[in-house]
Amino acid sequence: MNIVKDYGQVLYKAGRHFFYKKGLTLASSSTFFALLTVVPFLLLMVRIAGLMIGNVARAEKYIFLLGAKLFPQAAPGLLINLQELIKGPLFADTSATFLNMIFLLASTFTFINSIWTGIYFITDDHSVLSVWRYLKGLALIAMTLLMISLIFILPPVIIFVIKFLQKNALTQFIWDNFDSFRPMLKWLMDVNLKKSYWLKSNSLHFVLVTLYISTLYRWLFSWKLSFKHSLLASLAFGLSLFVGKYLFYIYIYYVRSGMIRNYGELYTSVVGVIWLFYLMCFFFFGASVCYIYQKRAGRYV
Repeated sequence: MNIVKDYGQVLYKAGRHFFYKKGLTLASSSTFFALLTVVPFLLLMVRIAGLMIGNVARAEKYIFLLGAKLFPQAAPGLLINLQELIKGPLFADTSATFLNMIFLLASTFTFINSIWTGIYFITDDHSVLSVWRYLKGLALIAMTLLMISLIFILPPVIIFVIKFLQKNALTQFIWDNFDSFRPMLKWLMDVNLKKSYWLKSNSLHFVLVTLYISTLYRWLFSWKLSFKHSLLASLAFGLSLFVGKYLFYIYIYYVRSGMIRNYGELYTSVVGVIWLFYLMCFFFFGASVCYIYQKRAGRYV
């Protein structure tokens, strides 16, 4: 109970710090740069992920499916428009692939730089504005690609391993000769891959994204943050996302007709941009949680 109370106090202090440091303005700035760079950033992600798995179309499909999990059902229009927008240049016949990637990489740095600037204003740490932030930006992109790759690769790997162990002579040998392993092997034998909730649901995606955000916070705070505290900050981001999606849906439910009259066919795109702003607010709120934990531990940034 004390743990929950302590976490609640940290969230409260982080919220106050977020507003004190003009977190809404920081989120607005990052949203603006995200909109400017979203097309080159998505093209870069899809192209590199496509090269890694050998199928650009499949990479595009899964990246947008992953993105859809971050957006409420009331705001799908922005993602749909973006997907249609990148299809032309993505599948265009071009031989300057390497040069295109360099250009796309340079374009994405404006958004990454806005993230570093936001971290600077939240922490007052001048070191985050050093030239090393550009190299760290490359690492950030690499971590994002690794997370996307794991989402692609892990489910089929887990299924293959479970199938292999369920029908393997070594498994039968262990069952016959080591009684202490039988409870674990029985659980393994009883796994129904076709009906497994854990593999069919978003649980695996949630775990991977939580670990990714946690690692991202530690990276942005130059590893001065413990894994436990970065994980709690990541959970704060996830909690904000979960609650925000439902509150946003309720909000859209009541203002939808007015927005349709004012924006017409652009209604869903406008809703998507508003939600993107909220996403950046949640991210910087999580960064504020990191700062509170760091300050409490005496590790001033």
